[in-house]
Amino acid sequence: MIKINNWINGEERKPSNNKWINKINPHTGQADSLFADSKKEDIEEAVSCAKDSFPSWSNLTPVERGSLLFGFVQEMRSSSVQLADCVSKETGKSSKDATGEVQGAIAQGEFFAGEGRRLYSRSLTSGTPGKYSHTVRCPLGAAGLNVPANTPIANIAWKIFPALICGNTVVLKASEDSPEIAMLIARISKDAGLPDGVLNVVQGDGNSAGSPLVESEDVDVISFTGSTSVGKIIASRVGARMGRVSLELGGKSAHIIFDDVD
Repeated sequence: MIKINNWINGEERKPSNNKWINKINPHTGQADSLFADSKKEDIEEAVSCAKDSFPSWSNLTPVERGSLLFGFVQEMRSSSVQLADCVSKETGKSSKDATGEVQGAIAQGEFFAGEGRRLYSRSLTSGTPGKYSHTVRCPLGAAGLNVPANTPIANIAWKIFPALICGNTVVLKASEDSPEIAMLIARISKDAGLPDGVLNVVQGDGNSAGSPLVESEDVDVISFTGSTSVGKIIASRVGARMGRVSLELGGKSAHIIFDDVD
């Protein structure tokens, strides 16, 4: 049975307490791997690495960051079969659906890598003679990204590539139901030459691993996709420290079940 570690500063790290959580294979109903039961100490280490790597990553030009991300995407394309197999194994999806999701993640990465040449700002006229105003795009810092497992690799791509191209560094909290795909993405980023500490991955459940990430004063923006009930908690905790938060919550895609349904 494989053990899925955290990924911090460009290498695998065991959880500080050396405790693990069973990952159940949806095809068999049996545990087929163990993932790190990370605690606050592990999250703090990942956040510290993200903060330390932020100055050098954000000082690269957007074009330079885009070039590195294009290499990242090319490595994903070369590993697309392995990625699709992992998505299928972890989620129970068919190989066809998993392959389509991987291709969607690759397309997302390609788009945002290209944004390195399109990070436009806006200039405006002013009511004061001889003056004008303009916006300047600035990265925020360390981004704490929380993803679900319904479309695991697509959710990862939707979050990490926009954050990275804009000059932020990342601590990705993997879903408990798809820990291995997050680790594969981390390894691919290393193979593609992404600098150590720019993309970090932490495993664990929402309370022991997710909460310390949300509450960390050193995390400059939180992005969460998941349930409305948890989103409300995150919004209140991040808001209490005047942090930035982006939420994509449940509530759409309702189903009506008629009386004659088996």
